[in-house]
Amino acid sequence: MSFTAKVISAKEWGARPPKQWQAETRPLYIIIHHTATPNPPNDLSKGTLEGAKSFARSIQKAHMDGFGWADSGHNFLNTTAGVLLEGRNGSLDAIKRGRCVRSAHSGNTKGNESPGIENEGTFTTYQMSAKQWDSLVELCASICSSCKIDPDNIKGHRDFSPTQCPGNWLYSQLSRLRQDVRKRLDLPVEEYLKEGDSGSKVKELQQVLKSRGFNPGPIDGIFGSGTTQAVISFQKFNGIKPDGIVGPVTWNALNSVPPMKTEPPSTVNLLETYKFYRGLPHQDQAIAWLQTQISKDDLEEFAQKWRNTPSLPFLPLQEGAVGTEVKQLQQRLQQQGFNPGPADGIFGAGTKAAVIGFQKSKAMVADGIVGDKTWTTLNLS
Repeated sequence: MSFTAKVISAKEWGARPPKQWQAETRPLYIIIHHTATPNPPNDLSKGTLEGAKSFARSIQKAHMDGFGWADSGHNFLNTTAGVLLEGRNGSLDAIKRGRCVRSAHSGNTKGNESPGIENEGTFTTYQMSAKQWDSLVELCASICSSCKIDPDNIKGHRDFSPTQCPGNWLYSQLSRLRQDVRKRLDLPVEEYLKEGDSGSKVKELQQVLKSRGFNPGPIDGIFGSGTTQAVISFQKFNGIKPDGIVGPVTWNALNSVPPMKTEPPSTVNLLETYKFYRGLPHQDQAIAWLQTQISKDDLEEFAQKWRNTPSLPFLPLQEGAVGTEVKQLQQRLQQQGFNPGPADGIFGAGTKAAVIGFQKSKAMVADGIVGDKTWTTLNLS
């Protein structure tokens, strides 16, 4: 399809010329943001065309005069009324030619080479209106078509930088956005399963998970919290983004991983498996299953040899981990002046950002993962 989205150009909404024209790039992604501004009825654009233009001008002013950027940081803006506006000067023309104007929206060099779409509002829990959603789908479909971007490469800001943007609700809807864009482009729609779904396909998923050693609970065809946790554990174990959503990547991995063998696992595999289950809601069930795979004599020998050894943290700790060790980490970060948010034992984006901040302050590799070096340094500081 051609570029069908109706976008108001920067010239039409009265944009200032940029301080400096930026180079064009070959885009690989579409990056979704929210403006973190009030939702209706207090939205800054007031749901009108003139309000949308005024909002675009105010954002450009803040980015140029406040942040010191060359122009608006984003490439496109989608207001509450579904009005689409060009952001950084030259973005609309470049996209129609399959290119992008380098911008400043992602906080990441790689991300800034792809178009960023700001969506007016704060979508932590607030849900986008149908009109704004439809305009977002139309714009994404047009960009995918012009730039030959696979809809699977529609990402959230938090995929590139430690941030809450585009809000928990909007980020959770990215899989739906990808599917809607595929439908708009008449592309095959990939099958996704998530919590709340039910049916024979969910039952098949549960059976496969169980055969791979990841217990979803009852094989009842209902995608509940137990199935979600089993999917997340499987995804972590196989290096897949642990979002609990079963899309093409997770399906392919499930179908390529052979069922678990009946003989006891090796010591290394047992340890690695326990690390992934530790602190999860179904930890006890997982350990109970492992116990049935080990002989009574071996368990008794293990208890005699190791029961007096002091308990140490199971590292590394990283985003997605839960439990008392994560809470201990959060408390220690707070003591050191790095705010991970509430010390709730859940390793989320805030905790990761605090870990990265601490690592940078100690000239360590800032990967947000708490390994032996980071744990030791944190507790000796």
